[in-house]
Amino acid sequence: MKHKLTIFAFILFLVLIWGCGPVYPDGNTETSYAVPEFSDELLAYNSLRQELHCEVQVHYDSAVTDLRAGFTLIGFEETTFQTTLNDSGQSGDAIPNDNIFSKNITLNRIDSINGQVIVRYDIYEGGISIKSLNDTMQIIANLPPFITEINMPDTIVRPRIGTKDLLISLSVDDPNGIQDVINAYFQVKNNSTGQWSSDYPMNDMGTLGDATAGDGVFSTGLEISSDNSAATNYFRFRIKDTASNFSDWSLDSVVVR
Repeated sequence: MKHKLTIFAFILFLVLIWGCGPVYPDGNTETSYAVPEFSDELLAYNSLRQELHCEVQVHYDSAVTDLRAGFTLIGFEETTFQTTLNDSGQSGDAIPNDNIFSKNITLNRIDSINGQVIVRYDIYEGGISIKSLNDTMQIIANLPPFITEINMPDTIVRPRIGTKDLLISLSVDDPNGIQDVINAYFQVKNNSTGQWSSDYPMNDMGTLGDATAGDGVFSTGLEISSDNSAATNYFRFRIKDTASNFSDWSLDSVVVR
């Protein structure tokens, strides 16, 4: 009898140990979203394409068929508009049916002033907004370029015959990078009337007196001949960037003997 009780106690011990063992998941670990939630919102503006990209991810157990975005804009030609985002892999949406709703929108920026994009996302069901989210993006203005150095001789002697080259170059800079500077000009002052001439172009294309293309040095070449008068010739220079911002005028002169 004692032997049977020992066996029974051992079996009961095994049962209790088994019942206290680890609990394994049933395989269903997905979070349920009875109410829609937003995440991973993104706003980005490409100034070269003049294009705004917006996207937001939606977590919801039901299918989202109507997600709208209402925009308020500062520093753009438009000030307000509304659009619908999609999850179909079109119009700026990268992957269809991944619950990330997106759109690319063409918008013309006023680059010379600071900008702001304010958006409100709304999920609609039956014509009623059931969930909303606000997002904001700041855009820094395209700041004006500036001339860092003027390279031209102080004096040039007229040739007795033929011509002599007068090479002029500007070193430039821009808060948005030297690639943002697209044009450089100079004007010459008329010593008789005191009036400035129209703009003469300079270039950074590696031609017409410019040594290296795209290095932020704009250049030009002039010819001095025996027909030029002996005088002090006054020049002024300015540059322009992609936002049509102009630098201040920079003055210099060359004495022709």
